[in-house]
Amino acid sequence: MKPSTKYLKIAVNIVSMALIFAFCVWILPKLIVYFMPFVIAAIIAMIANPVVRFLEQKLKIVRKAGTVFVIIVVLGLVVLLCYVIIARLVTETIGFFSNMPKIWSVISETAASLRGEMLVLFKRMPGGVQSWLDGVGEAATEYMTEWLSGLGESIGTFASKTASNLPLLIIEIIMAVLASYLFVAEREYLEKLYKRVVPEAIRNRLGLVMSTMKGAVGGYFKAQLKIMVFVYAVLLVGFVILDIDYAFLIALLIAILDFLPFFGTGAAMWPWALVALIRTDYKRAIGLMIIWGISQLVRQLIQPKMVGDSVGLDPIPTIFFLYIGFRVGGAVGLILAVPIGMIIINLYKAGVFRNFVYSIQLLFKDISKLRRFDKRELINEGILSEEEDGTMANMPDAPDSPEEVEETKEKEE
Repeated sequence: MKPSTKYLKIAVNIVSMALIFAFCVWILPKLIVYFMPFVIAAIIAMIANPVVRFLEQKLKIVRKAGTVFVIIVVLGLVVLLCYVIIARLVTETIGFFSNMPKIWSVISETAASLRGEMLVLFKRMPGGVQSWLDGVGEAATEYMTEWLSGLGESIGTFASKTASNLPLLIIEIIMAVLASYLFVAEREYLEKLYKRVVPEAIRNRLGLVMSTMKGAVGGYFKAQLKIMVFVYAVLLVGFVILDIDYAFLIALLIAILDFLPFFGTGAAMWPWALVALIRTDYKRAIGLMIIWGISQLVRQLIQPKMVGDSVGLDPIPTIFFLYIGFRVGGAVGLILAVPIGMIIINLYKAGVFRNFVYSIQLLFKDISKLRRFDKRELINEGILSEEEDGTMANMPDAPDSPEEVEETKEKEE
């Protein structure tokens, strides 16, 4: 292979990988948001297609007629479910934030009581320690006040933006409904168009990526969502038994927290139980701990079966991906870190990055060769004399490096 051809291939492979990475990180998310109605339509079509296929094969219903029926049923169920959930969430969220001053006053009283008890325990310590504790309490109060104020402003901004974008939202819903019908009714047309426009080599790579995403990411999220639903059901039933206000909303928030790696229900349940214990509400404290214990028992029983070893990662890659995901995307990065890591590892095992890896290996090999100087070059540059070269020639040769051995074989061939 000519050096110019080799380095051209290396440059093409490296640049191609860099462009793909840039596209996936910066361009693809924006495209998904921009074409969100069609993304939602594709998801609805994936749900409806098996049902349409069943009606088409078993009941001999024309595909387009069956599509209309299935899409109407699926959309009706989705809209009904979303309406029930959103209506309940909106009601409890409004009530929750309406009572926020009362809730904050209870938290402040509890914190003041706890601080008083702590001061009694540390009364024998120097006065500076007590002043420090007072400063910590005041700083925490100030931080929470600013956070709640910022949260209220964010909610107001979100509501205002949603109201201003309401016409666009209605148009996007209509487009999603129409596109979902067309994606199912014209599936054969889309398949033919895909095969005609996309080259076979790219289709094979995309097929490998999609199968990897379905197996790894789809299985992971499906299992985690099922676990979250079970945990949410346990929390909701327990909160209703304890007669906790806004049980629907609080159970949902804690279940979402349980979905995040390294958090779990204990991140909210333990501090809550501690506050109840400080307020001498022993019944609620014990009840919260029982609910937490049952939720963890349910999770441990169903998690191995639902997640399985096929969608898991070893501990060291997992902690690495979680750290990178947190640094890049915060809480959202924590959620997406493991699935994305699974995609990268599975694609690497499938050989998708083979040419890129070979290019890097060849590049480093040639750089290693470039760093070494031949004796004749040193003599020509005046660094090594002919006499020194002869003296060095009479000395025992040092063992050749692997690169020198390989270079010698290439010259002999």
